[in-house]
Amino acid sequence: MVAKSLEGAVCRTNTRDGFSTIELLAGVAVMGILAAIALPNWRSLFPGYALNNSTRQIQSELHHLKMRAAAENIGFELAYVQGASGYTIQRDSKALVTKPLADGTTITKAGTISFSPRGTAGANRVRLSNSEGKCRQIVVGATGRVRVCAPSNCAVDC
Repeated sequence: MVAKSLEGAVCRTNTRDGFSTIELLAGVAVMGILAAIALPNWRSLFPGYALNNSTRQIQSELHHLKMRAAAENIGFELAYVQGASGYTIQRDSKALVTKPLADGTTITKAGTISFSPRGTAGANRVRLSNSEGKCRQIVVGATGRVRVCAPSNCAVDC
């Protein structure tokens, strides 16, 4: 069927645009196969992301506690225990809140990091590991400097 405009300049034909059901099913099947191939490799990235997330979370928390200790003129502490998947924030040696870490991340050695109102700190480090055996350490110096390092072996300090 052909439809013409009044001037005769435009000529349209009645065509079928789009995809057939068979073409759509073939496209969905190809995408499903690709997803099945990629999914196992994609999931292997999660433990590393969780470890990096937990490392940044604790580093940020330590910076915040340092500033808060100076602002409120009172000591703050970050306390953690071995094998835990969370840590506790203390104000003047009284627990304020306990915060969880990302799934699959654990603390490998117990300790406490304290910040004085002058900005100095009780030097220590938080040691984290994930289910793949990878480690990160958040190191706090006596001057209150917070840094992150990744040791080559979980048994050693960096």
